[in-house]
This record gives sequence, structure tokens and C-alpha cells, in this order.
Amino acid sequence: MRNCDGRARFRELVLISAALLVLVLAVGAGGCIGPPPPPRGRIEGTVVDGISGEPIVGASIAVDNRVLGPADPAGRFAVNRLTAGQHVLSVSRYGYMADQRTVNVQAGQVTACEVQLTPVLPGMSSIYGYATLANHHAPQAASKPKLFTGSAARKPSLAASEPSTSTIQVRLRPGLTVADIADELARAGYEIVDELPLTRILLVRRADAKAPDGTIAPNGSAPGIKLGTPDAGDVSIEQAASALEDILGVDWAYPDYPVWATAVPNDPDFLVRQWHYRAISLPQAWDVSTGQDAPVTVAVIDTGISPSHPDLAGKLVPGWDFIDNDDDPTDKPLGSSHGTHVAGTIAAATDNGIGVAGVSWGSMIMPIRVLDSKGAGTYSLIMEGIEWAVQHGAQIINMSLGGTDHPGPAFETTIRNAYSRGVLLVAATGNDYGRPVLYPAAFPEVIAVGATLNDNALAPYSNVGSQVTVTAPGGSIVSNLSDGVFSTALKRVSTGSGYAWENGYEFMHGTSMATPHVSGLAALLLSRFGPMSPVAVAALISDTSMDLGADGYDHDFGAGLVNAYAALTQSTMDRAVFAIRDSDDNWIGDPAYGRRNRTFCISNASPGECTLVGFLDVDGDHHISPGDFYGETQIVVPSPGAHQVDRLVLYYVDIESEAVGMATPKPQS
Repeated sequence: MRNCDGRARFRELVLISAALLVLVLAVGAGGCIGPPPPPRGRIEGTVVDGISGEPIVGASIAVDNRVLGPADPAGRFAVNRLTAGQHVLSVSRYGYMADQRTVNVQAGQVTACEVQLTPVLPGMSSIYGYATLANHHAPQAASKPKLFTGSAARKPSLAASEPSTSTIQVRLRPGLTVADIADELARAGYEIVDELPLTRILLVRRADAKAPDGTIAPNGSAPGIKLGTPDAGDVSIEQAASALEDILGVDWAYPDYPVWATAVPNDPDFLVRQWHYRAISLPQAWDVSTGQDAPVTVAVIDTGISPSHPDLAGKLVPGWDFIDNDDDPTDKPLGSSHGTHVAGTIAAATDNGIGVAGVSWGSMIMPIRVLDSKGAGTYSLIMEGIEWAVQHGAQIINMSLGGTDHPGPAFETTIRNAYSRGVLLVAATGNDYGRPVLYPAAFPEVIAVGATLNDNALAPYSNVGSQVTVTAPGGSIVSNLSDGVFSTALKRVSTGSGYAWENGYEFMHGTSMATPHVSGLAALLLSRFGPMSPVAVAALISDTSMDLGADGYDHDFGAGLVNAYAALTQSTMDRAVFAIRDSDDNWIGDPAYGRRNRTFCISNASPGECTLVGFLDVDGDHHISPGDFYGETQIVVPSPGAHQVDRLVLYYVDIESEAVGMATPKPQS
């Protein structure tokens, strides 16, 4: 009996041990016991002198205001076990300008970055700070500066861009013919491009004004200046036209400036109710591209869409209904037609004389229904919807939805697979301010969109956190119904026997309404520039956003309120020139380019009262002109040392601005 009892106890101990082993393995593998661990990544970087390129030893490193160990003798540093998402990296060292940037940490990956610190020259004053481009929107109009009248200044040496024109209009003196003047024009180096019979104007250009690739070279040159000489490249089209007037037989000459159609849609509700498009400079952006360069397909994973809506007719590609498991993803609302509203913001039929405009006129919508009539669904159906969209050619996926719990490893894998295949993912942060950003927006592969009001303030409902990428108009109905976002919808109407749903339009508000603004902007970018990686699209949208919170990236606005015009013109801050001028309009110190992270530094400034100027030459004509960005502010440069100034806002230059055409200082390259 004792032997039997011993064997029984032995078997019992073995079973208990095996059970404990299975438990340990399950916990260690992140199995079904407890929630999965948060995804983490790592930052590895170096700190170098921005002039010499030598490593900076002992630089202070901080992440999200948490001070870490200094850089090693080789200027290297590493930050481990960071949660996936965006983190603020701050680097400083005595004798250098501090640097702060946003780093997007990917789960399970190493993010590399090089930090270049600008040295402060001994005995000199240096000015540094943040700058941002403003949207062309009413809340900023009152504080918009008038452009300075300034003295003549050197032209900046900015990146080359397309010339405004290379053709000149020429009017001959009375009684002369083309044959009388042709030889004189040829000897001056010009050829006749065309003769306009009604106005009797000649169009001429430099005979050798063709680049090696066959395109027209900028402006040609004036008579008496040889092409290829240092002076030739500085001759403007205006100077060339003036020189032509010295030719016998020429009555006058004038540049044949280009004109273009202004893309103002004729949809009646655009001007009256869609304030949210002006808030992100969409009318200006449409002058660059309306999204009709190449079709882009945007999947709307939501409650479905009304296919019979007149502003969505002809805008849909085949989709799927995961609620009813069929190919008819029609919106069937009980409360609101959420998906129909989202789709209209992205790509409602525009310039068709009815209803509303869409952000991207040329985009197509792929409707995928994963939420039921009450707007409820599950992670599993959303996951299926994402996979379906990827397999059927969606380039962008809009998800104006989310949940608080982590969706699990299968969902995370689906997100990563879509991202790795080049599909851009955009999602709402959520409408419970003070709570964490919802999933899927919380994943680092997803552009997480918060919401702003019509005065550019953060919407009181918009979730905040380190995962927020950017914000867009979400609107509010607290004070006024018209403060919401206006778009396509199914409206509930009473009938004799109850009620029915009819196609119409209505105001809604929320981060769900903000999200399709960003998806539509991404579609404009893909249409204009062709294939871009998700990281490149997110970076361009972020780096051209209007900074509204704390300087640089913050957990409320992310990078800021999106600026569609700045994004479509690729107006990142490293194209901007910053300089200081004194009370006599003389440039002092060393003008400098800004940095992509929206910071700038001007060294070798003289102490005293002066004006800080920022200029981004969008069209590359080297002058402040409509469509550029310009800003100035009065500052006092203190005694020698490095001094941070308040954020400088660069405003959109319109035709009402003064001193358009003034030149700006040339930075040292």
C-alpha cells in the first residue's frame, strides 16, 4: 500500500510540475493569460557638430522630458524599450544650439537618427527657434503682417524651380512688318515663336534658351550678355524685356506671364457651409492639383455608403459588406449615415453644380461595411475589411472608428502587412478627451488624426497622446450647428406611415470627420507625385502642418493642423530663409535656411532691436510673390550667446499683400 501511495504522489507531483511549466511557457510567450505586452522599439543615434561633422562628447539626451545618459566619446547614444509611436527627442550641449525633434519608433525595430548641433560662436549673438506655415484662414488674418518695403537686397540662392515664363511679347513700331525686324531680333539672339494676327503681337524668346533636356531655360538672357557667364543667370525676364526695347523698330516689350484657372468648385454648399476646407488651405491647394492627375482609390471602412447619392454617383468602385456578407455595402442607418458622410469629405463629386465638394476631386471610393446600422462592430471584421481592401487595390484606407482595447496580434499583423505593401492607413484618435488614443490609430504604422474647431483650437473631445500624428477640422455642435463638418448623408424624413431615409447633406462632428480630410489630402499627394511610401506621405503631411500647440510636436495637436497647399507644394521648412534686418532695412548677421523639423538658427547677429524675417519661396522666383510664405516679428537681440525667440509664423502671401516682388537676403550655403 505504501508503494502504491508513493507512486500516486509521484504522479501527482509530475502532473503539477507539468501544469506549472505550461503556465510559465504561456505567460512567457504572451499567450492567452493577460493582455499582450505593448509593442516596443529602440532609438540609436549620434550627435555631431553641424559645421565640422565631428562627434560631440557628453551631449545631454532626453526623451519625452525624461533625461537619459549622455552621448559616449563617439557621440553615440541609444534609448531602449520605447513604446511604439512618436517620441520627442531633445539633445543639448553647452556651446551649441539645442535640438528637438519627433521620432517615430516602430515596434521591434531600431530607429536611427543623426543629430547635428549648431555651435554658438564665442562673443556673438545667435537666434534660434521654431517656425510654422500658417493656413490661409480667417482666424489668422487679423494678425497677418504687411510685407516690408525694404531696401534692395541680394537674391537668395534657393533650389531651382520652373521659370514663370521665357517668352516676351513684342509690339513693332507702326508701319513695320515681321520681315523688317526679324534680322535685328536674330542678331540680338532672339527667335520669333509666334505672331498673333488680331493683336499684331510677336512672341519671342532667346534662340538658345533651351536646356540640354530640350526644355526652355529660365528667362534666357538680355542682349549683350553671353549665356553661360555668371551674369546671365541673374537676368530676369523683366530685364530681358526692357533690353529688347532698345532694338530699333520695337515699340515695347513685355513678359508673356502665365495665367491659370483658379479651382473654385461650383458646388453651392462649398462656399456657404464647408468652412473646414478653407481651414486647411484647400482652395489654394486645388490650384496646384485637384486629384485628377491620376486616379487614387480610397477604401472607407465604415458603416457603408449610399450608392444612389447624387454626389457619390460614379465615384464608387466595388466593395464588400462584412455585416451581411455580400457585395452590397449600402449604408443602412438607424442613427446617422456615418460612412456616407466620411466618403463625401474624401471624394464627393466636385464642380458638378450640386451639394458639396470633396477634398480629392479625382479619387474613387471603395466602400467596405464593417459597422452595423448602429455604428457598432468588432476588430475581427475591421481586420477582414483591411485585408479585403489591400487585396483589391486600395491605396489609402480610411478608418473613422476605433476601440480602447488592444486588438491582438492578428490585427497588428494585418496592419503591418498593409503598411509593408505600401498602403497608407489613416484613423481617428477618438472622441473621449483625456483617454488614450484608440486602436487602430494608436499603431505606429497608422496616421492618427485628432480634431480642431473652426477657430483652430483643439476640439474638446479629441483624444490626445504620443500617438497623435496631425489634426484636421472635426468641428463642434456645442454653440452652433454650422460649426460642424458638412458632407453627404442620408437624412431621416417623416412619412405617412413612419419615416424613411433620403439622400441629402448634414453637419457632423468628431475625429471621425477630421480623418477623411487627411485621407483626401493623401490622395491629392499620391495623384500629383505618384507612388509614395506611407512614411514619406506621413512625413510630408506632418512637416508642412501648421504648428498650433507647444513648439514642435506635442501630444495634443501632434505635428499640427494639416496644410494642404503647403503639402502639395512640398513647402517644408528647409526651403525657407531666415534673416534679421535693422531699423534702416539693412540685413545683419548671417541669413540661414531652416531645417526640416521646423527649426531655424541665425548666427552672428548684432545685439539690439531688429526684425526677424522668414520667407519660403514656393515658386522659386527669388521674390516675395503670391503663393509664397512670409512672416516677420520684432525682436531684441540680447548680448552674446544663444537666445530662443518666440515661434515665427510664415503667412500665405495673397494678392492683397504689400511689397510683392521684393527680393530677400541670400543665405550662406
